[in-house]
Amino acid sequence: MTVTSLYERELLAVLNGFSDYVEKHADPEQLERLYHTWIPLLSTYVTHDAVESTLDEWYAMIENDFLWLHYIEEKQVLTEKPIIQHILEIWKKPFAFAGSRLPNGRYEHWADGIKWNIRTECAEYIIGIALPLGESEALLVHWFETDEAFQELLEDGFSETKDLTRQQYLNGHYLTCLSFQSDNT
Repeated sequence: MTVTSLYERELLAVLNGFSDYVEKHADPEQLERLYHTWIPLLSTYVTHDAVESTLDEWYAMIENDFLWLHYIEEKQVLTEKPIIQHILEIWKKPFAFAGSRLPNGRYEHWADGIKWNIRTECAEYIIGIALPLGESEALLVHWFETDEAFQELLEDGFSETKDLTRQQYLNGHYLTCLSFQSDNT
């Protein structure tokens, strides 16, 4: 199945509308606590605005995924195109992604070693939130450049957890993982 530019525009419109949905439906006190805790820690690495949108996306897509699921279900009802409905269905499972670019241009996911085609133009080492587009193909909602040493920090952080898969660690500790890139670590 190929996502043509026409379909891509429609999918990007869905994605771009999500921030308004989060603003209307998220728990403002929870978001404010996230901002208060994480903006000072992460803004040494990226801009304040980038941190805020990252927090919103992680909060609503991963941590409180019911917000994302409700939004996607609303959008599925509004489209009659089977390909868009199908992609929105697989978008119901966003995940934190950390990887490194291989010589063939694909990215090896730190969590499971699966090689992904990333639709977004990225750096050699990255971390972000991914939406699957199909088998081993994804679009990054946002991403940040990392480096090889960052992957070692992920390993160190993961080794301190119990009873988690690497993907569960990456999803649940995404903000901590981002802070590994900050000057505050």
